Amino acid sequence: MLPSDCLHLLTIDLERAAGAVREAFEFSSDDRRELLLEAGSHGIPLLLLVTTRSFHLVSTYGNHVRAFRPALTRMRDRTHAAEAARAMPVRIAQGRGAARQFLQHATPLSHDRAAAQAFMTELRAAARIALDCGAFSLELGALCQMAEQTAERIEGETRLGTPSSSSAELELETLAAERIVEEELLAWQSSYPALRASLPPLSMAELDLFPAEEPNSRPRLSGLRLLNKRHLG
Repeated sequence: MLPSDCLHLLTIDLERAAGAVREAFEFSSDDRRELLLEAGSHGIPLLLLVTTRSFHLVSTYGNHVRAFRPALTRMRDRTHAAEAARAMPVRIAQGRGAARQFLQHATPLSHDRAAAQAFMTELRAAARIALDCGAFSLELGALCQMAEQTAERIEGETRLGTPSSSSAELELETLAAERIVEEELLAWQSSYPALRASLPPLSMAELDLFPAEEPNSRPRLSGLRLLNKRHLG
């Protein structure tokens, strides 16, 4: 059985989204505060993070579908007439897989340095507003701290993302950055192994909602059918 507060991450890829679709994911400060105040009033830890490349919902609440529903419902209402929105890549991950995916966005491993830095800037802002609204938790704080520390180590200990680096240097620096990520993940997981399990079992309900391709990180190129109420109930 999953721990009652297992880490869950939902990511929607906006990199190739049309302008009108991308706008549907732009939550104003008031929108975010309203959603996070609602989450906080129900004791639901929640991060809502939006960058130019991706949209993220992060929670350690036992019923992550309930945690994510209000934000997803708003997006569904905004995108119901946009055909392109139904083909956007959606990724769901949990436990260590969610943490690893999170670090991919926080470091230049999957994007350039500017994108990684922008992600960290948005993460700090998301953490502040969640804290102000009572929707933050020690576990979300630990995730943010790990992302911050990993990003700082890669910035200070490698030349990854430096334009002047040769292909051979970048290959070596990528290996060094991946080692740092693994070290930070191991330290994070070992301090609370039950909650941060590497291969947490899935319930049939979760398998039905988010069809699995891998045990930890389950990408799919489905549309925003995910946002339909009958799937969120």
